[in-house]
This record gives sequence, structure tokens and C-alpha cells, in this order.
Amino acid sequence: MSTKSRISQGRPSDDLVAVVTGAARGIGQAIARKLGAAGDRLVLCDVDGTALGHVADTLGPRHRYVVADVTDVRTPQRLITEAMHHYGRVDVWVNNAGILPTGKLTDQPRSLVDHTIAVNLTALCHGSQAALTTMYEQGSGHLINIASASAVKPMAGMAAYSATKAGVLALSEALRREARPHGIHVSAVLPTLIDTRLAHGIRLPCHLTPQPPTAVADAVLELLTHPTSRRYIPRWLGWLLPWTGLLPTRLLDRADDLLRTDAIGCAPLPGQRSAYEAALAGDAGGDTRPVT
Repeated sequence: MSTKSRISQGRPSDDLVAVVTGAARGIGQAIARKLGAAGDRLVLCDVDGTALGHVADTLGPRHRYVVADVTDVRTPQRLITEAMHHYGRVDVWVNNAGILPTGKLTDQPRSLVDHTIAVNLTALCHGSQAALTTMYEQGSGHLINIASASAVKPMAGMAAYSATKAGVLALSEALRREARPHGIHVSAVLPTLIDTRLAHGIRLPCHLTPQPPTAVADAVLELLTHPTSRRYIPRWLGWLLPWTGLLPTRLLDRADDLLRTDAIGCAPLPGQRSAYEAALAGDAGGDTRPVT
């Protein structure tokens, strides 16, 4: 079955219209390139206009892009308007933009905590609302939210991030049930750490390695053909993480101590992460540097 037949009910296989946020780099760029290579038409969004323009240029003239901050409440409607004006519909909406501050919550400025919630969760709610409103009117569509494995396994040193990603997962599950009567699919992607700027300086235990952004992009394409409510990356996390909640807390704590998982977020390498963290702090205080 083609990528489109599950969404657009028999339209040509090169006729999918997809909106992707945070598309200038990392996961979002990988998703955009995979969808573009599949023949789909894209509306890309990012706060970094220079990088986003470069991505759009390399993908070709049949795609559109909007330079915007996802925390601006007007952004989702701008993306809908762009897609409807040029292509007449929205088949896929990928909420990808996100940030990852690290360190103990008590050490983080309140403005940074608020900004993390605004980017990772509030903006995603607004994007989902706009996307589903349009998809309900069409009677077809697929909303895909990029969550994180930390939604199921919250991480020390990533408290605000874990909280937002748990919210993304809960939102996705609730919206999936709301959308079922309309024939709309809603999926959440739960990757472990991905090898992007967000991962700079974060040390993983020896049993884990950062996954490439293309792993998430491949999962998005697979979801369009075989929709499921959750997709873990790597897949074995889906067999392990949901069961950890059934274990006694003392046993979980012992395992975390042995694997040193608390050091992942609490003790990153400052020399490798300082530039990204400084950009986050500046953006939370009103700086316009890109952080997604």
C-alpha cells in the first residue's frame, strides 16, 4: 500500500502535502528530506530563516517555507494558510520543533523552564488544534507528534523536558481517540537521544548510542503507511520501557545507579554543550538566536 492510500484515499502517490515544524536542521530537516524525496509537497517552518531557506532551496521550488516561531500563536494558522493557498489541503502535520535544557531544575532560570514548556508543549497543542481542525473538514489526515522516550522514562537533569514530552504523549493519545471517528490518524514518535545539536555533550551509558536523525524520518514514513499510536526508536525500547513502570521503585533506582542514568542529564560535558545551553538561555530571555 502506498504512503498516500492510507491518508488521501486513492490520490496519486506524489500528492501528499505535509507541514513540518523545526525543519531547518536535525530531525526536522531529515523528515523534510525524506518526505521530499518521496515526492511529497512540503510547508516547512523554523525560526532560523537562513538555515530554513537553505533547506527549502536544496529540496526544490515545489515546496514552501515559513520563517516563524512556533510559540507565536499565529504561526499554526500561517502554516495552514500557506498550505491551503498553494496546495489546497494538509495531509500530514509533523510537530517536531523542540528544545532540551539540561541540569537540575533548581539551577535553571524560570524563564528557561517557561520557554521549554512553550516550545515543547504549548506550541504543539496549538499546532495540533490547527491541523486537526483542517483535517476534520477534509475527512482525512495524519498528525504526528515527536515526543521522546523520556515521556515514559523521565530523566534526572531533564525534568522540564521530560514533563513536556510526557504531555506530548498524553496529548497524542487523547487526540487519537478524539480523531478516530473522523478517520484521522494521530501518532507519537518516542526516540531515545538523537544525534543533533540537542545531544551535544550528553553522555549516554555504554548500552546506548545516539540515533541518527534519519531514524526518526524513517519512522515517520513508516507511520504514514502503517499507522500506530506509538513508535519507539530504537524499536526495542517499546518492548522494555512500558514494563519498567511495573517494577518496584527500589529496583528501578538500583538499576539507574548501576547504569548511571542520572548523570546523563545532570552531568553533561560543559565544553561541548555550553554554546547550545547559552543559546537556550538567550532565547528564553528574548534573544532571537535559533535553538530548535
